[in-house]
Amino acid sequence: MPERSHHHAPRAVLSATASTRGDTVDRSGKVRRLGVRPIVVGYDGTPASDAAARWAAGAAQRLGRGMRMVQVIPWPVLRGSGSAAVALGTDALGRAAERLLDKSCRDIRRRHPEVEIDAEVLIGDPVPVLLREAAGGSLLVLGSRGLSELREVAAGSVMAHIATHATSPVIVVPADWRPRPDRSRQVVVGVDGSAESWNAIAFGFEFAEQTGAAVTAVLAWHDPTSTGPGDMLFPVHDRDALAEDGAVVLSEAVAGQTVDHPDVQVTEKLVHGTPAKALEDEAREADLLVVGSRGRGRIRGFLLGSVSRAVLHHATCPVAVVR
Repeated sequence: MPERSHHHAPRAVLSATASTRGDTVDRSGKVRRLGVRPIVVGYDGTPASDAAARWAAGAAQRLGRGMRMVQVIPWPVLRGSGSAAVALGTDALGRAAERLLDKSCRDIRRRHPEVEIDAEVLIGDPVPVLLREAAGGSLLVLGSRGLSELREVAAGSVMAHIATHATSPVIVVPADWRPRPDRSRQVVVGVDGSAESWNAIAFGFEFAEQTGAAVTAVLAWHDPTSTGPGDMLFPVHDRDALAEDGAVVLSEAVAGQTVDHPDVQVTEKLVHGTPAKALEDEAREADLLVVGSRGRGRIRGFLLGSVSRAVLHHATCPVAVVR
């Protein structure tokens, strides 16, 4: 498919439906497993988005699918002293965005000539546009420090907002990420017993199976702490019992996936400590770290919901956030 780069108003919402080939979609319309739809990259010309494009190209090659490169530029508005808003022309901005996007596509095609690339410049509010694009792809890939010129949204940064609301898994790639093909591939998955954690585990195993990676499933437990008003904490608790309960949760989470993916090599790790730190340490040399977007483990000492935001900002490898 030839590269194309043009700009127009955002398209209609692309809903995930049960008719999508190769995907497993639940009743809410969320894509639970990898399919054959393209990997979507949110591009903005920053080093982080360049790293995201490189990661996506490598994944597209291994998974045997195409890429969709999307650069979203906000409606340019100039406000005068009287607070009147005046819309500015978009032609110059569109042409500049097209040049950046074309250059990135040429670089990708040079390294991955077999990967089909569809490139487009869209004008509008980047958050809803990228969320719509995520609904039309199998993955949405973003740079960890891209979209820097955008305002903060109510739920936090643009990156975190998209990662926690997209219907497809979102991959966030650090700006300094570089491929390292000279070693075995590893996917690290965070476990906490929540529904989001189960979805993350399923995604991690399927991604590992399709890319030839091994899986390390990590559950971090810690002593009970208050997580909200009115929480009652026992002055004495059995740490051995907490560890044993954690081991059960971890084994249960992994057991079903080993049946579905018998060829994936699995390592289970039960760690005493904070989940974010445990996952960041384990994933230092990993190809991908997979977490749920939010979650509350069935055991009070397990907490993954706030972890996704922490690892997005501190992990040294690409992070997949799965709803």
